[in-house]
Amino acid sequence: MRIGSMVSGVETGRESVSAFAARLAIPLGAEAELTQALTHASARHQDGAAEDNERLEFLGDAVLGAVVAAHLFLRDAEANEGDLSERRAAIVSRQALADIALELGIDRALHLGESEAQRGGGRRPAALAAALEAVIGAIFLRHGYLAAAHFIEQHLAAALAAPRAVLGKGIKTLLQEWTQARNGSLPRYDIVATHGLEHERIFECAVRVDGSEIARGSGSSRRAAEAAAAEAAIDILGITPGAAL
Repeated sequence: MRIGSMVSGVETGRESVSAFAARLAIPLGAEAELTQALTHASARHQDGAAEDNERLEFLGDAVLGAVVAAHLFLRDAEANEGDLSERRAAIVSRQALADIALELGIDRALHLGESEAQRGGGRRPAALAAALEAVIGAIFLRHGYLAAAHFIEQHLAAALAAPRAVLGKGIKTLLQEWTQARNGSLPRYDIVATHGLEHERIFECAVRVDGSEIARGSGSSRRAAEAAAAEAAIDILGITPGAAL
């Protein structure tokens, strides 16, 4: 399946797509898809490129979730659905993916609009996480599931191998440490709604700090919904690892 042609110019200092692919050992043949994956919406608006990375981000998010879910399921036969959902949420959280994207040097290859680049958009967690997911989507689209799974397992190896205790409470702990460092309060999680049939129940959770609702999240268990709400709050508040220290 072909992707529409993209702007091929390279800004001064920006790593070329071919160099990026070679550095990360991505198989040849996905240059058009990777160009799209590394094109931020701000660059499309500025340069008039045909497409940005948002559609590939959508695809890569689904592939990433499936690979991580399968890995956790096969690795830990004793974990229940709530444990698995919370650990998957921690591994694929925006901040976790942004950290990995920085380690991979995706910021060096990301094509941004001029104003977005001047604001430091290439190091924003949202842009980095989206680009990483888009790269995964590009690999899947051109080379298939196995190639995408290999890329994920190679570059997320540390997170996938982390003990249950480390992953299971990472997101909620990060939010708790941040709130305690600022005013000594603890986040409060409330299930505010449930949706669907009993065997397909989706829980919606609100997280509050000092009585004020910060964010909501949903999941197929209470724990998964709490983790999703905590992740949303972390994004809204701009919390990064070490910010509470």
